[in-house]
Amino acid sequence: MNDRPDAAGLAPAAGDGPPTAGWVVFGAGGHARSVVDVLERLGASVVAVVGDAGGRAWPVDVLEDEDAGIERVVTEGLHAVVAIGASEARLAVLGRLRTAAQRARTAAAAHSTETGAEVPSSVQNVPARSAQSTGGGDEVALAVVAATATVAVGVELGPGTVVLEHAHVGPGSRLGAGVIVNTGAIVEHDCVVGEGSHVAPGAVLLGAARIGARSFVGSGARILPGVALGAGVTVGAGAVVTRSAPDGQTMVGVPARSAHQRLGRGMSQ
Repeated sequence: MNDRPDAAGLAPAAGDGPPTAGWVVFGAGGHARSVVDVLERLGASVVAVVGDAGGRAWPVDVLEDEDAGIERVVTEGLHAVVAIGASEARLAVLGRLRTAAQRARTAAAAHSTETGAEVPSSVQNVPARSAQSTGGGDEVALAVVAATATVAVGVELGPGTVVLEHAHVGPGSRLGAGVIVNTGAIVEHDCVVGEGSHVAPGAVLLGAARIGARSFVGSGARILPGVALGAGVTVGAGAVVTRSAPDGQTMVGVPARSAHQRLGRGMSQ
């Protein structure tokens, strides 16, 4: 048996599989479709998606009101995953989920103290904590790992992180909250990926590479060993990054340089 952590850290080492309890997926676009597919392949039950479906038909409830989705998660003891492509929006929903869950726990504990009543099981179960969650305290959104992905033992996956089909995360790596490791992407050993960052399909972070929060590594790009990129960095598709770069840079080409530098050398716009 593969002893890597399974989806959301929910399947125990004995391999009983993911829970059948309901899941709410925040997001209703293309990325959400991929995440729902991952959950369903794992045998999990998706009960609702939250967001503007844009006319797309879903076989589950569609909640356009984000507040309604958060309320269902907190009051019904459901699992949550945030499948929104935009980093800032993804992290904002994660924050709102965490705050709502903390308030529910505090209110339930206060009520229990005053009345002597047992805390309802739905509140006890929300938030459920991922075995790979490294944030302080419990987290309402769990990390999700596709069945065909490989995540080395001991890897730190932040709350709300998603590792999609055929991706790989090597030993010693640390991924912050709300990270996307997309289809077929590779995060090699001892890498650090900041919160809200997105490693696009087929991109590769080689050993001990680091990318800051809210960064984007485009499809097929390569970050060479030991390279450190700041926060909010964008790496163009197919780029090969051979040197470190500060916050906010857009890196393109082979070898990759700042887009401003390349334009200064006559690169066409």
